[in-house]
Amino acid sequence: MPTIHSDTLAAPDTLAASETLAALFLRSCRWKGRDVFFTDPIESASGHEAQARSLRIAAYLAERGVAQGERVAMLCKSSVRHALAWFGCVLRGAVACNLHIRETPPRLAQTLAWLDAVVLLCDADLAPLAAEVTANMAHPPRVITLDQAWLDVVDAMDAPSRHAWSIQPDDLGAIQLSSGTTGQPKGVMHTQRTMLENAKAGQLIYGAAGPADSTLVLMQPSFAAWPNVVLGYVGGKARVVFGQQFTPGSFLETLARERITMAPLVPTMWRMVLAEDRTRFDLASVRVATISGEAPAPSDVERIHRLCPLVASVYLSSEGGCGCGVLAMNDTLLTRGKAGSSGKPVVHADLRIVDPEGSIDDELPAGSVGEIVLTGPSLAIGYWKDEALTRARFVAGWWRSGDLGWIDADGELTLSGRTDNLINTGGIKVSGEEIERVLLQHPDVVQAAVIGMDDAQWGQRIEAFVVPRNPSLAAAELLAHCRERGALAAFKLPKAIHFVAVLPTGPTGKLYRRGLRSEQAG
Repeated sequence: MPTIHSDTLAAPDTLAASETLAALFLRSCRWKGRDVFFTDPIESASGHEAQARSLRIAAYLAERGVAQGERVAMLCKSSVRHALAWFGCVLRGAVACNLHIRETPPRLAQTLAWLDAVVLLCDADLAPLAAEVTANMAHPPRVITLDQAWLDVVDAMDAPSRHAWSIQPDDLGAIQLSSGTTGQPKGVMHTQRTMLENAKAGQLIYGAAGPADSTLVLMQPSFAAWPNVVLGYVGGKARVVFGQQFTPGSFLETLARERITMAPLVPTMWRMVLAEDRTRFDLASVRVATISGEAPAPSDVERIHRLCPLVASVYLSSEGGCGCGVLAMNDTLLTRGKAGSSGKPVVHADLRIVDPEGSIDDELPAGSVGEIVLTGPSLAIGYWKDEALTRARFVAGWWRSGDLGWIDADGELTLSGRTDNLINTGGIKVSGEEIERVLLQHPDVVQAAVIGMDDAQWGQRIEAFVVPRNPSLAAAELLAHCRERGALAAFKLPKAIHFVAVLPTGPTGKLYRRGLRSEQAG
């Protein structure tokens, strides 16, 4: 496996104030030293090499006019090359934003314009997509392909030990895209400080990850799990192994080959892995398995525990990061048989259960279902270009999650749904309203409702209920309309379309989605 060639640098702590992610990254690289810090199937980088290249990338961006605070978008898969470019943006003081590579070109173009991105970094194999996305933009960002020619330019630069700029803790460092109820992504804004706190709290979430540990990152960078895992492991000076595509067999093979100590997956993926013949793999190195994205079933927890000694079920978010996390481990999940519990807040985090229609001070008694409200040191500062939503969701240092849950007699959290119509399918949040709007654009659709139904494999599956104007309207025609006219990505397409004469409504005449779920369940 080829490695990145570079010289060894002393960490230039003058680059950033100590309470920044930039400073943590440089120090972790220095102490990781000659050991491999990041690796993927194509290349790897030691701590010294990661520091050298990321600093050169920061200088490269500065020389090409990227100012502090400007947005650098990334259309990349998980890899060493992407990670070092991402940290290069952090070191430059630019604002890194990972795009969803599975989104359609029109939606990606809208997102780039909304971000006012000045640069789009893309993988070599995604360069045609980047060209299509930017072709008709009024003010397209500069597209830079992370290919070998680019690497040659970066690696030929002088390795800087000092920089003319200064990064401060409250500088905006990243915008994390998160699904919104309207289909337009929310831009979750994190500062250098909140990302640093995310990294610190990751030590609690992942069982005190240290230099001898390693994790396998298969999620794409656009998902909240990428920073929530990677930052914690960077902070712990542990090894990060990037993979680009999940299959149960390749996941198990990589755990064994790379001697992975912490394996993070959503329940849907864990069920696929647990269905495989694991006797062919030496998994003795795995000491922690994390479950996130949705609550696991008791059978999931028991079977995962047979694979490794420590199981952690984690409630995390784009807005909260690890420093606002809620964590349940063996004692809760196994000893007390509460597999569906998310546990209690981590150090210096806190939560409340409040009336969804009330204020953050309208706390509900134990056992009552209400909205989960979180606070903690890694809490985001708001939403990009959405002051109204920021005021509504970020209140007095707390964040209204939109998730429903309740606190049991032991003071532990259990999730029980959403206040809106976000559908959690395979760990990916999809807006039901976005799909409804696309369906309603079809001339033969009078009404449409989209909901998430319980699914053993995916957690929830997307189902649509349609009142047709033309009785001959077929599901295949509507799916083609969603793909072609609505520009919906494949993961947003309904798994089933039901044609009905009428949709249920509540007392005020509003669509009553809960009634649809009850009818289907019945």
